[in-house]
Amino acid sequence: MGKQKLQPGEHGEIFLQETGPDRWRARTRLCLWDNTEVWVSRNASTSDAARLKVQKGVVERLGAARGSDDLKPTSKVGLACRQWIEEMRERSTWPKPPILPQSVDEYERVIGNHVVPRLGQRRLNELTPALCQKFLDALLKQGKGGKQNMVTTTRQARNVVNQVLDRAVVHDALRDNPMRKTIAPSKEKPQPKAITALDIGRLRMVVRGWEESREGKSGPKPTGHLRVAVDVMLGSGLRIGEVMALRWGEVNLSPDGLPTISVTATLTDIKGQGVVRQESPKTEAGERTIIIPRFAVEALNSIRPAKTTAEMAVFQGRLFKDGRNAGRPMSTHNLRRMLRTVLELAGMKGEVHPHLLRSTVATQVARKMRAADAAALLGHSIDAGVTGRHYIERIRLAPDTSAVLQAMVDFGDQEAARKAAEDAVADKQVLTDVAVVATR
Repeated sequence: MGKQKLQPGEHGEIFLQETGPDRWRARTRLCLWDNTEVWVSRNASTSDAARLKVQKGVVERLGAARGSDDLKPTSKVGLACRQWIEEMRERSTWPKPPILPQSVDEYERVIGNHVVPRLGQRRLNELTPALCQKFLDALLKQGKGGKQNMVTTTRQARNVVNQVLDRAVVHDALRDNPMRKTIAPSKEKPQPKAITALDIGRLRMVVRGWEESREGKSGPKPTGHLRVAVDVMLGSGLRIGEVMALRWGEVNLSPDGLPTISVTATLTDIKGQGVVRQESPKTEAGERTIIIPRFAVEALNSIRPAKTTAEMAVFQGRLFKDGRNAGRPMSTHNLRRMLRTVLELAGMKGEVHPHLLRSTVATQVARKMRAADAAALLGHSIDAGVTGRHYIERIRLAPDTSAVLQAMVDFGDQEAARKAAEDAVADKQVLTDVAVVATR
């Protein structure tokens, strides 16, 4: 008589065999979900215990992960991470990508620096919630007593491994994601900072002075880009990447209407591509048109060529003698470097950075107008629930904050001029006192 044909998920008769004193073996045929048959056997001290064990083994075998062609339960975490990064890299090239290329770069950095060194050689089926928690705890411990407390890094690492292991579940290399049972440190609450009106005035004075001091000297001719970029950031709250991505076709300085700039892109550094113009801001809400104040208009007019095209970059990179770099925008790295140089020469090193200007603009607008106006100016989304998502057409023109920001800069210039005059009087008094002492 032939063997009974089993259906997927079924097992056959359980055979019991006494193999020694107080030693029994139970075994049975099992048809797996892919219609392949295997034998499941278990040993115990009694026949009943052996039968129960083999029945439990059948349940475990049917519920065990089998993996896919790409990923198995015995695959290493390092391989799972590499496959996930490759998938994310491909998805970042979709017409409306679910993830940005620079985000993939950041994920890859976290994986390379923290995940692979600690978990890369582990097999997927070795991972447990306890092991994953130990990994997170070790990262936090690494930051104790150092310059960085590693809270943000630990949260990033947990997020990355979560997504890698979720993909492993999809590939049936895991039946459950052990990282989801771990506890992550609470997110650090940011402490927004803003510079004072005096610092705004000092910054503009220092930048203008540095540009003027370079006139007539050997070396590349001054472009005025740093001075103008600082004024555009102060007059709009734009991110540095959004400023550097501006084209003249997005800048309207016509005296016939309100002067505006339209934010439609950002400049970003992508692995393997270098600095590129990403044809969308950081978020969907980032697409907006901003009414700019008078000082920003004057700054932009000061560097506007006699002839422009819509595609011409406002802040063009320096053109090499062999024609390289033609039409390419100036990189954010170069602008940051120039700003650091100026601040160091002025004794303001570490006091100002581009994102602090954005925070200052938001603080000023929120105090003089509303927090919602500041959010709209900066390109942050405002959640209006289902109504906002599905029924209200988004207004892309940001609230008119030009008067508030013009007043901010005017007051800053007055404060800087007053402080400079006070310092000059103090210096003159010191010289007078020294002269009096010298004549005695």
